[in-house]
Amino acid sequence: MTLPPLALYLHIPWCIRKCPYCDFNSHEQKQALPEASYIDALLEDLNHDLEFVQDRPIHSVFIGGGTPSLFSAQAYDTLFRALRTKLSFSDDCEITLEANPGTFEQEKFEGYRAAGINRLSLGVQSFQDVQLEKLGRIHSSNEAQHAIASAQAVGFDRINVDLMHGLPEQTTRDALDDISRALDSGVSHLSWYQLTIEPNTHFYNAPPTLPVEDTLADIQQAGQRLIAGRGLQQYEVSAYAAPGEESRHNLNYWQFGD
Repeated sequence: MTLPPLALYLHIPWCIRKCPYCDFNSHEQKQALPEASYIDALLEDLNHDLEFVQDRPIHSVFIGGGTPSLFSAQAYDTLFRALRTKLSFSDDCEITLEANPGTFEQEKFEGYRAAGINRLSLGVQSFQDVQLEKLGRIHSSNEAQHAIASAQAVGFDRINVDLMHGLPEQTTRDALDDISRALDSGVSHLSWYQLTIEPNTHFYNAPPTLPVEDTLADIQQAGQRLIAGRGLQQYEVSAYAAPGEESRHNLNYWQFGD
């Protein structure tokens, strides 16, 4: 029997500020991050799951959060050195790190590459400052564009940009402008998904004014046409990629890998 491919997810739960729409396991940073002790805890957790590896190599890694780019490049170097003593990695293993576009995180991009991270997922959400403020983001539109350029400059040729649509009072034109600015930057992968209001979030208790259903449908249809016209193919509900640039980690979920 051939076993399904094996992927690894690592969660870094801290962020600088909790976004009003976020219902993920994330917590505002109140003091210096406990990088060393948290890495020890991750490795100890892994020890309890090693029996499920069954001699399979890891073919993709995704580091999500929270804001994983709050951790230092040295922390990830230490983590991956330790992981390689417990697991085998395929030669072409995809290793993705979620990163904020803030200036502080950009300074670490080169170090992340040296630590073995070969794909970035940048949480841009919008290129419009007024929307970034409504969403509680701590970066600006200029910082988002600079982050993409900075990542490309240090050798990241696989970059995803996260964008949301259906934002407070957003028009179809504004949503399409976000897509165009992302694709004009040369990225080969786009995660484009609708803002939804989840329980246990600030937006759930104080809902913003969102576009009406007809506008949401117009945004969805026009956005998909624009993305397809720029050569990216939709390969799951909210993910679009140039041919061959699909996220292996995304596909592992959708194709029932382990």
